[in-house]
Amino acid sequence: MKEWYFSNNGEISGPLGLTASNRFIAKHPDAYAWHPSYAQWIPVCQVEEFDIKFTPPPPPIAIPAQLIERFIAKEQELNSALGRIESRLNAITVSLADFDRDTNKTKTVTQKLNQEVKTTIQSINEHYEALQRTLAGVTIK
Repeated sequence: MKEWYFSNNGEISGPLGLTASNRFIAKHPDAYAWHPSYAQWIPVCQVEEFDIKFTPPPPPIAIPAQLIERFIAKEQELNSALGRIESRLNAITVSLADFDRDTNKTKTVTQKLNQEVKTTIQSINEHYEALQRTLAGVTIK
């Protein structure tokens, strides 16, 4: 005769014979069963040896038409809002691309101007140094 062990909300019961197991299952239909020939605990509803009688739950009640209509109206409203948001995001994306392009152009112009300013300052410094050398050789009478 097989002896079964049961786990119900963390409490282990057993070993129980088949008759006692069926009484236990009647009180605890959501329990798990184990037998030394099993590798793991399994739900009692999966053990064919047990006499399990389940009463099926009642079918779901129909959803009221008014609730369905409100849901559909809300869904359409949200889809419309998402469409507007998507359009705005697309416009923002285009604006950001334009801004990036303008920023890169400005950066290029600024770099060229900076180079021109450096060249001009260098030229002025060279002229200044040349003038200083020339003035250093001039004597005042």
